[in-house]
Amino acid sequence: MDVNQLIEETFLETDRDLEAALDGLSTAELEWRPTDEANSIGFTLWHQTRAEDIWVNDFAQKAREVFSRDGWASKWNIPVQDTGARYTKEQLGAFVTPPVAEMWQYNRAVRAETLKYLGSLNAQDFDFTPQTDNPRRRGYTIGRMFGHLLCEVSQHLGHIRYLRGLQRGLNK
Repeated sequence: MDVNQLIEETFLETDRDLEAALDGLSTAELEWRPTDEANSIGFTLWHQTRAEDIWVNDFAQKAREVFSRDGWASKWNIPVQDTGARYTKEQLGAFVTPPVAEMWQYNRAVRAETLKYLGSLNAQDFDFTPQTDNPRRRGYTIGRMFGHLLCEVSQHLGHIRYLRGLQRGLNK
């Protein structure tokens, strides 16, 4: 198995698990936060997708992000520069969870871009280090970016499953 296939299969596995974790949740469950300083499931799904969009489209490809290109930012009235990272409890409290069907559309569009880009890479491309003005991303190679994304997606999937479990109980 080559690295492209490993990354793709891991993304597809987390996609199936995420779909199961979101299955049947009500709007109230998507918006529920255990404390005023915690993320909701809806917020976590948006943030996870937004981070992947920025990494793959802005950082790696120097392309316009799906969030702005496809009009999600304006449709959801979320500033284009927002990512959900380092939100304050006031920002978390004010976040309006977009409809889950729309978030799925955004998520699927971003994932399609990710897999299309991944499919275009050869082994040497994973060693390329894109230029960036973001000090937190300096030195990241394309390979390290994909490793980071797989970790982030897996961690946020765990958050979503945990929040679901707090609300519904074990495996419900």
